[in-house]
Amino acid sequence: GGSSYGGGRGNSYGSNSSNNNSDGPFPIPIWAIVICIVSGVLGLYLLCFCFLPKNKEGVSATTGSDDGFDQAVSNARKKQTANSTFNTSANDAAPNFETYAGEFDIKYEDRGKKLSGFAKIQLKNNGNGYKIEGDCSDADGSAAITEGFVSFTGDTWWVEETFSGRDRGLKVLNLGTLDFSTNTFSGTWRANNGVRGRYTDFKGKNVSKTFRSGGAIASNPQTLDAMLEEDIPMVFATVEIPVVQAVPEIASAAPFVPNSSAPPGEYPAYNQANGPGIYAPRV
Repeated sequence: GGSSYGGGRGNSYGSNSSNNNSDGPFPIPIWAIVICIVSGVLGLYLLCFCFLPKNKEGVSATTGSDDGFDQAVSNARKKQTANSTFNTSANDAAPNFETYAGEFDIKYEDRGKKLSGFAKIQLKNNGNGYKIEGDCSDADGSAAITEGFVSFTGDTWWVEETFSGRDRGLKVLNLGTLDFSTNTFSGTWRANNGVRGRYTDFKGKNVSKTFRSGGAIASNPQTLDAMLEEDIPMVFATVEIPVVQAVPEIASAAPFVPNSSAPPGEYPAYNQANGPGIYAPRV
């Protein structure tokens, strides 16, 4: 009745090592626990990285990550209001267009990387400058221009916002100058996630402008750049002008000699050898 195996299974952990290895609970090594914890943390990080909104090559587009973004937009609005009087004077001094529309090819820098995009921009004269509208697209997706202003002298700002996709909630403030003579924009961009950069090329094509003159709107759909870039074939015509040589009239001083032996006062007879005679009137 004293078998050590029968009733002592629960107490055999410290007395019988062979029974512990075969029948007792299997202990988990410390290194295995560490690996599980590390794997869980990495998995959670990758999950958040893949599903949180991203912008500008993987930076989270969470609204409010740039504390100075809203203030920068407010400063742009204040600058627009301060320049309204100047813009009105400039409009009176020089004729400005009523509408402006074009497509723009974009190249910009993002933390050392060179990327490209596209934009459609429309401007409408509101008396103090131009209201800007349009759509933009780049490596991060599509966005719509929600507000902005362009002065008559080209001072420009606008905010574009993404409303769908993984970049939903992303806002970008653009500041710079629009050159109406060359249809180019030069300036910088600033996202509400703290990422910033500058435009290396922002050139318009298919630009159309309308001007108001005496109550009527005149259209000017083609710019000088477009005219210069257009390949117009040249045609050369060769005209052959015939050359006519004039024979000078030579006056003769020789006396008149009738080609006939007829008596005076008679008509000369036809002479086959000497040709027709010369008529001599009667004297």
